[in-house]
Amino acid sequence: MSLSSPPPPPSSSSSSSTKSLPADLPTLKTYPTTTPSEKASALRLIADSIAQQRQSTSFALITHPYPLSLIILLLGVLSQYFDFATFATTAGGIVMILLLAVRMVTGGYIGLAETINFGWLEGSAGGHRGGGKKGHGRSPSGGGSSSSGNVDPAPLTTKMNSGSNNNNNNNNNNTTGRRSRNNSNSSTRSGGSGGWGDVKDVENVVIVSKWGEDEIIGALVMRVSRKEKKAVVRAWTVKLRYRGKGVGRGLLEEGVRVACGGERGCMGVEFERGHANSHKVLPDVFNKGFERREKRAKGMLAEVLKEQGVGR
Repeated sequence: MSLSSPPPPPSSSSSSSTKSLPADLPTLKTYPTTTPSEKASALRLIADSIAQQRQSTSFALITHPYPLSLIILLLGVLSQYFDFATFATTAGGIVMILLLAVRMVTGGYIGLAETINFGWLEGSAGGHRGGGKKGHGRSPSGGGSSSSGNVDPAPLTTKMNSGSNNNNNNNNNNTTGRRSRNNSNSSTRSGGSGGWGDVKDVENVVIVSKWGEDEIIGALVMRVSRKEKKAVVRAWTVKLRYRGKGVGRGLLEEGVRVACGGERGCMGVEFERGHANSHKVLPDVFNKGFERREKRAKGMLAEVLKEQGVGR
């Protein structure tokens, strides 16, 4: 074919594949939501991402060179003293015990996932605050979405329906009431507003990505201070099967636009140190995967800020 020859016409297969796309293909929408039902779905998605950390942590612990070498060494020693049948039975029992130990060590993520509710969203004393026991305040990884249904959604509904009743019950006892109010105020100052001063100036923003009309596939929770002109990302996650398709970046772009767009302006947006996925149950040596995801997440946020001309 010469350089002046016209390009070949598109193949019939590509033309047919384009024509075969359904006319009613669902659209992806990313927007701030104020609907309680959509907020509940977003919180449930975040809770699932925390529960998914249990699987990632278990895999990291089992496949890490340190424990793996010890297991191989132990099995090697035992193989010198038992016949094959006895050794196989003993080795199977040891492996089962180790798997149960891993399950127990990483079980804390399920309890943390169940604390993600409207109390956490508003920063009340009962909500989960990242970086708690053994927490290092790291890895805005967004975890991954678990479809196993390990997280009980009941706390989300319970918080909506019984929040006022709990407050009334606390006030029945003066001493308990004063302690509860003091704890709530302290939590609001430290966790609710991130130490930004007047909590009335702080806004909790929930941004969702919805595929079609029903399925929420991504969620971003931010805390914005209009007075201080800054914002923090408290949670950021996308359903596992939709990852790598730009949904997470779209959430960050919408979050930066909401926090800093128009005449509002802001000094910057960053991941909160105690965000939803910051808790770690293992020492740092087992958290390399979380650290890599942290680096990627911060790098993506920096790119979005640069594209939108927001200083950090």
